[in-house]
Amino acid sequence: MKSNTTWVCIMSIVAALVIAVAEISVTASEVEPILEKAPVLMAQVPVTPEPAPSIGPISENERILVGHWRKTTIVFDQPKDEHLVLHADGTAENWIVTVSSRSATTTGRWNVEGKTLHLLLEGNQHISQPFTIHEEQLVFPNIPNRRRFWERMER
Repeated sequence: MKSNTTWVCIMSIVAALVIAVAEISVTASEVEPILEKAPVLMAQVPVTPEPAPSIGPISENERILVGHWRKTTIVFDQPKDEHLVLHADGTAENWIVTVSSRSATTTGRWNVEGKTLHLLLEGNQHISQPFTIHEEQLVFPNIPNRRRFWERMER
């Protein structure tokens, strides 16, 4: 009888650990797209994207970012790709692709001040977060415990 009680206790502990690990992994895989960041990093203002100004010289930090970037995350065992295209004329495009859908493309403007990327997207979305390039990947935002790695799709 004593061994049956021990066995039940051990199995109960194993089941509790499996459930706890599953909950942690689901929480860790639920990554928000850049449009849904914490309000501390986002301000909402009425925005109507304006036509791009004439192309002038851009900084080295901006030149590094020009191109098509993709961030892949796993949400409930399914891939979710967020695309961010930063054009040399200061315009930007953003959309999300999953196995079953593709969001509409959001357009707007972007610029860089130092190591901060500013995105002003339609729908009153203003995102200003630090970035860096690490091993040819865009790290955005470059904030401890929130870093997201974007791979370059094309220049």
